[in-house]
Order: sequence, then C-alpha cells, then structure tokens
Amino acid sequence: MTYPQQQPPIWQQYPVAPPKKTPKTGLIVGIAAAAVVVTGGAIAVTVAITTGGGSSGASVPQVDPDPFSAQAGDCISADEDAGSNGAFSASAVRVHCSDSSANYSVIAQLASGSGSDCNSVPGYEYGNPVVYDFKSGESRELCVMPRG
Repeated sequence: MTYPQQQPPIWQQYPVAPPKKTPKTGLIVGIAAAAVVVTGGAIAVTVAITTGGGSSGASVPQVDPDPFSAQAGDCISADEDAGSNGAFSASAVRVHCSDSSANYSVIAQLASGSGSDCNSVPGYEYGNPVVYDFKSGESRELCVMPRG
C-alpha cells in the first residue's frame, strides 16, 4: 500500500525507452557491392560472347575468308595494286565491312559460264575489278565496287 504523500518507485516515474536498433549499414553496403560485381560480371560475359571470346584481340567479328562466300552487300579486301586480274583475284579475302581493310563491296556473284558478265549487273560500273575464282575450278566471278 502506498500513502498519498509517497511517490511511486523511480522505474514507474521514468519509463526507459526501448533500445534503438542499430542500422545495418554494413549489410546494405555488402549487398550493394555484390550487386555491382554480379552486374559487372554479366556485362563482361556478354561482351566476351558478342565479340567471339575476345581471345584473339580482334575488334570485328570473324567471317569466312573465302571471297566466294560473300553475297551482295558483303565486303572484301583485295590488293588494288596487284597488277594482273589473276593477282587481284588471288589477293581477295572476305572481311567484315567494319574492318579497316575492307576496300570493295560485292555487288553480285555470277556464274561465269552462263555468258553473263558484271556489265549487265545493275549498279556495276564498267572498268571496276572483277574477282575470278581460279582456285576451285568453278566458273564464278564477283562483281565488286570500290568502297567510298
């Protein structure tokens, strides 16, 4: 029993506030760092896959170097100063159009034995080089135009 002039005990007069929760800053920073690492890794893998693994150091995708694998719109690299048509044709290599050595665009691929020639191809200008297939024994030719 308490008397009217008596005060209640101190713990009843001033209730103690519950303890504050400590922020989990370390956990938040750790999760953010892990997310950055995972995202960076995913980007690196995507770039490696897109560029063919990046092991060769090449910045352009690989294409079949056979010039006769090219279709209209593809690009080739050939020695402009080869001299003869045989040397020019022998120097021709299919490359990606973003390659700095791509100096000719393919207009058409024709079967030489059919009697048609590049002069009959729309867009081809008389006097531009023709790549002949001397290696495979097939009668094929590529009508090409210099890239400008």
